[in-house]
Amino acid sequence: MKRKQVMILFMTVLLLTGCGKDIKLTTGLAKNEIFKIQGETEELAEMTLVLVNEKNSYENSLGQDIWNRTFDGISLEDEIKEKVKKQLIELFVINQMAKKDGMTLSDGDKEQIAQAADTYFAQIPDEEQKKLGITRDTVYHFYEKLCLTDLYYEKKTKDEGQEISDEDARVIKVMYIYFKTGEKDIYGNVSPYEESKVAAIKEKALGVLDQVNQGGDFQSFAAEYSDSSEYQSVFGRGTMQESFEEAAFSLTSGQNSGLVEAEDGYYIIKCINDYLEKETEENKVSMRKKHKAEAFLKIYRPFLENQDVEFNNKVWDKISMEEYQDCSTDRLYEVYYACKI
Repeated sequence: MKRKQVMILFMTVLLLTGCGKDIKLTTGLAKNEIFKIQGETEELAEMTLVLVNEKNSYENSLGQDIWNRTFDGISLEDEIKEKVKKQLIELFVINQMAKKDGMTLSDGDKEQIAQAADTYFAQIPDEEQKKLGITRDTVYHFYEKLCLTDLYYEKKTKDEGQEISDEDARVIKVMYIYFKTGEKDIYGNVSPYEESKVAAIKEKALGVLDQVNQGGDFQSFAAEYSDSSEYQSVFGRGTMQESFEEAAFSLTSGQNSGLVEAEDGYYIIKCINDYLEKETEENKVSMRKKHKAEAFLKIYRPFLENQDVEFNNKVWDKISMEEYQDCSTDRLYEVYYACKI
């Protein structure tokens, strides 16, 4: 497994679940210090470097006029700043965990980190270096944290997820005919039709099931009768409605179901392939990554709860994306992982 995939997955899980720690706001830090954890400080330059990389990554995908957009009352700029804030604190804390466990970087790791730092820093124009307040050592120290985090994460999770079997991860392909019995709102909640209408829909569905059982082309029936324009699906366990999933996974290739009642309607299902080998292997890898991330959180959260985190909001709140509009540096992570693979 590539370390890049490990790190991205773990950081995603952390951001989705939240760090679960109250952060103490402080004015007791110097203007070049952004936070302090257990007496150790993080430099503002390192956080600015990560923030500008995030900024340019978003702008490369969505354009430069995105920072005033709001989602649920929160600007995209504030959203990205909060993401970077959490990432750097989490990276810092995991490094403290690793050091407490006596883990250090090897000479080989340090050589690769130095190569990555040299490569990345060399691509930043002098004026951008000054604007961001960064040096080659800023990049090197960030890469040190990434490397130690990856190594510690792998050490603590290497045995997790090994018990996942082919059956647990099995991915299948089905075709289905859907008969809608209610309306969904934007949150997926179903408002059912009145009973008489639902009864008529069920009677229609049973009639179509009779036709299916008499033979003929299932896809043609789906195209004619289904209330969904999509009538094929590839999926593993835990992704569909329970009754639909249970019925689908009980079928063998080429077999049809009876009438399946689900929350949003009735289904007739045909199994096209009851074991997609490539997709099953990919799902097994994905499930193992999730198991690893969940296992790591069990040791990360208690450790975090015992850390005193002070954050320099006075400085952080003044930073804006517009301030770094002329800075184009990006590929901070790509350069690092290219040197580590």
